[in-house]
Order: sequence, then structure tokens, then C-alpha cells
Amino acid sequence: MLELRSHRVARCAYQRVVAHDKKEYTKGYAALAHKLPGMILQNGLAQASGFLLAKGKEEHLRLLDDLLAILTQEQITQAANRDALHQEIIAADLKQTLRLTRSALESSGWIKRYVQGTLRLNASGENSLPQEKAHV
Repeated sequence: MLELRSHRVARCAYQRVVAHDKKEYTKGYAALAHKLPGMILQNGLAQASGFLLAKGKEEHLRLLDDLLAILTQEQITQAANRDALHQEIIAADLKQTLRLTRSALESSGWIKRYVQGTLRLNASGENSLPQEKAHV
């Protein structure tokens, strides 16, 4: 049976995101996941990946690892780790840069959606479910 690429990307993103549920870094991860697509669009993939690497906090590195896992699954990259991915991004020619960026935007979009939908966390890393009103 034929499977759509977007379904594979969505499934991988879902598996990666739910693995972060209720971890000590989850709030920071969620906040970053909301910002990543915009960071890629505004600053470019090289600067976005460089930022995540430079910060070096667990939530930054986990997000970059999740992006790497999806790009690797889709055979967009063969980078062995996050550092190798960043090196590949900054060394890429125009065609490969566009391919990496397009795939990273799609992947980060799915990650963001699943952070919102399954972890129920908003852009500040807080619970996005409405508070129940107390019955009097």
C-alpha cells in the first residue's frame, strides 16, 4: 500500500513529541517547538540549527534531535548526529539548502502541531486547556 510522505513525517513527529510528555524539560521544549518554524522562516535553517546547538540546553538539543530523526527517516539527510546535521546545512549548495529547509519547515510544523494537540502546551509552555470553572 502506498503511503503519503506527509503521513510518515506526521507519524515520526508524533512519536518524537509524545516521548517528551511530562519530562522536566517539556515546557521549554514546547515553547521552542512553537517558535521553530518562524525561526527557520525568518533567520534560515542554518541560523536556527546553530541557535539550538549554541544554547545547548536539553530542550534545545532534544528539538534538534527530533528534527534530525524526521529528516533522517525521510532520507533528506544522512547526518549521524546534530552536529553533523548543522555542518551539512551550512555546507549545502542551493538545491540541498532548499530541500533541507522545505523538509525542516514541514517537520517543525508537525512537531508544533503535536505539542499543541497532544501535550496541550502553548507557546509559553503552559497548559493550553481552559481552566474548569468552579461550581458553586
